[in-house]
Amino acid sequence: MPETKITTETNLKAAFAELRKTNPLFELENRKLVNGIEYNVFKSAPKTLRDLFDVIHLLHGDFPVLLDEGKQLSYLETMAKAKNLANYLTDRGIKPGDRVGICMQNCAEWIIAHLAISGHGATSVPLNSWWREEELKYGVEHSEVKIIFLDTKRYEFIKDLPVEKIIIGDDQIDGCTNFSSTVEGSCDSWPELNANDEDVNVILYTSGSTGMPKGVMLSHLSVINALFGFYTFGELRGLIHQEELLDVENASILLNVPLFHVTGLITQFLLSMLAKRNIILMRKWDATEALELITKHKVTNLSGVPAQSWDLLNHPEVDNYDLSSLTDIAAGGAARPEEQVINLDKKFSIPQSFAWGMTETTAIGTLLRGNDYLERPNSAGLCVPDLTEIGIIDEKWNFLDAGQIGEMVFKSPTNTIGYLKNPEETNNTIKDGWLRTGDLGYLDTDGYIFIVDRKKALIIRGGENISCLEVENALDKYNGIIESCVCGIYDEKFGEVVGSYIYAEEELDIELIKEFLSKYLANYKVPEIFIFTDKPLPRIASEKLDRVGIKELLAKK
Repeated sequence: MPETKITTETNLKAAFAELRKTNPLFELENRKLVNGIEYNVFKSAPKTLRDLFDVIHLLHGDFPVLLDEGKQLSYLETMAKAKNLANYLTDRGIKPGDRVGICMQNCAEWIIAHLAISGHGATSVPLNSWWREEELKYGVEHSEVKIIFLDTKRYEFIKDLPVEKIIIGDDQIDGCTNFSSTVEGSCDSWPELNANDEDVNVILYTSGSTGMPKGVMLSHLSVINALFGFYTFGELRGLIHQEELLDVENASILLNVPLFHVTGLITQFLLSMLAKRNIILMRKWDATEALELITKHKVTNLSGVPAQSWDLLNHPEVDNYDLSSLTDIAAGGAARPEEQVINLDKKFSIPQSFAWGMTETTAIGTLLRGNDYLERPNSAGLCVPDLTEIGIIDEKWNFLDAGQIGEMVFKSPTNTIGYLKNPEETNNTIKDGWLRTGDLGYLDTDGYIFIVDRKKALIIRGGENISCLEVENALDKYNGIIESCVCGIYDEKFGEVVGSYIYAEEELDIELIKEFLSKYLANYKVPEIFIFTDKPLPRIASEKLDRVGIKELLAKK
């Protein structure tokens, strides 16, 4: 296929048709799922995560897969530990479909635990490791996990909850099992029983506009089709632009996003195994450490949220590091400001990628790369044709034409099967296989999506969703606060930060408020901007809070 400077929906679709003719691995078939909706799915894809792990070994053999704090594990070494742990879970009475939790910072044990749970056929429930007591108690009780993997810091938050606990590290804690003992042994096969492809593989919690986090249920089929969808995009870029995205020798990726996040789990962890990339694991984000790891290990792929690109771009010593091994600087989770796109290109001259996706879509959605990105830096890109569809609707579910602004909806076999224990929100979000995203946008005539605003009252700070209502509810518990309003305020690094406008009749101490909120909210949810008033908060004619006016007031501070 001749070189095409700019990708369009039309030539992307044509390239996918050509790819399916030459490689049966990418063949699609129409399938009606248990919800009665028909989707195109990858015909030859493995059915479950266990099957996928075996296919990866057949495709790639053994290879370096995980480097954590200087300790390198190969794929077979990692899988051997996962199989031992999966059989341990069976011995503890865990059956396919039972829920098993993970709550700890990024580490090799996190990855092994998730591989073991998935290969076993149980449902993995990664909980946000930034959560505090109240949030973790909610997650554990709502998900009804039977066992949970913890580090010692998270153990302190939930030690009194009646759930079986497995602890990583050298500490011996009464009533808890040490992780190291669960991966010992010589099991060379998975437990006999396994899940089915439409069973729930993982439940990820995401903040929504309605308050408490929602448990997004993703099936094995959803996860595997998302991984194959991302892989397909790489192949299509190769056909259209002659790019070497997937066949890079000694490829590696910096895993710099929390593994409980859909980006860390799907696009950095699982996709890297399928693409034969060595995962260079970061336990927490630090720009200097990232530069050192890229230089030392000749990292080829860098992704994450835009705030991390911003950190590297503005690092005072960035020119002292060798970043020549990088073949791609990717971002997702929040919009990358146009100025950052331009400055990154000027500074590094490395192709950039951007992806829009949601926890509810298993991370996949639309993708943008290279010159396409530079031509449309405000776009979120194109979706993978034939596998996924994107549309724009009005309030009555009428689909709109190109150029018309409405709510983005997404149809894909990767979409969530629903929210755990929340049929009302599930029914409000999904209709005839289409998922309402809560984003307002429009499509251009080439099929590119442009997001112009969010319909839901959400703040996205550095890629993390924050419910305004959740923060307001926590603020309103503080003695002396009569009412509060929370908004997202533009920030050069994080995209948005949390701003709060507070009605209180007496003077309040901000530091004491922050200390109080830390009992209920993860640190990233605590407001960074405070404005106090001794008058009732402004309202519009319907008596609802004047959020637009309050946001303007907060933005001026």
